[in-house]
Amino acid sequence: MPESDGSRLATELELLEAMFPAQVNYNTKSRDFTFMEQSALLHLRLPERYPSAGLPDVLASRDRSKNDLRNRTKVSIQALGLTEGEEALDAIIACFRLLIEGTDSDLNSGAGTNNDLSAYKMTTGERGRTVIIWLHHLLAPGKRKLAVAPPASISGITKPGYPGVLVFAGPKSPVMEHVNTLKAENWQAFQVRHEEDECWEFAHSGVVEVETMSEAVAAVEFGAHGARRKQQFLEAVGIK
Repeated sequence: MPESDGSRLATELELLEAMFPAQVNYNTKSRDFTFMEQSALLHLRLPERYPSAGLPDVLASRDRSKNDLRNRTKVSIQALGLTEGEEALDAIIACFRLLIEGTDSDLNSGAGTNNDLSAYKMTTGERGRTVIIWLHHLLAPGKRKLAVAPPASISGITKPGYPGVLVFAGPKSPVMEHVNTLKAENWQAFQVRHEEDECWEFAHSGVVEVETMSEAVAAVEFGAHGARRKQQFLEAVGIK
């Protein structure tokens, strides 16, 4: 006779507590699961019938420097190809630990958007560029996939839905090349709403897709000039 969801989850949690003493916590009422490693945090919500059905949802994720890793964590977990009906928490924790180790390495080595841009400047003498694009909508999977796959020197965000929003920052030539590649697609509306010769900073590297406008605002608000860039972003997308 197969084990119940509750029994399977209890066994899974017991094993995790043995592997990571004092690092895991589960709230049976809210079904919230947290894993902590020093100041790094992974916060998940487990579906009602997990592990038999559904997979954990990422509510929050941050590295040891308290940088927001929620979107990167979601993308990394998706890449695992987890199967519903199987216990997944150990694989998700392992994925998260690799992610925070990677961000720590980036900080220690000085890697990141600004460093990539500095290296690019040294070899090309080219300035940075940031572009904000407003779209009537961004729904087609092919276009969404194309938007998050620019040259490696570009960072930014994309927000699908109505409206669609794209923000790209990096060396000027690769940024404009990516913008022109996207512009060549068949769009109902494609408007460059903001351009400047300055490379905006993000807590993540590369281009990530966010789900809501509030997440997009939080992403552009990162860094020393976050307040000004938030205002520029809101004006560009028509929210003042």
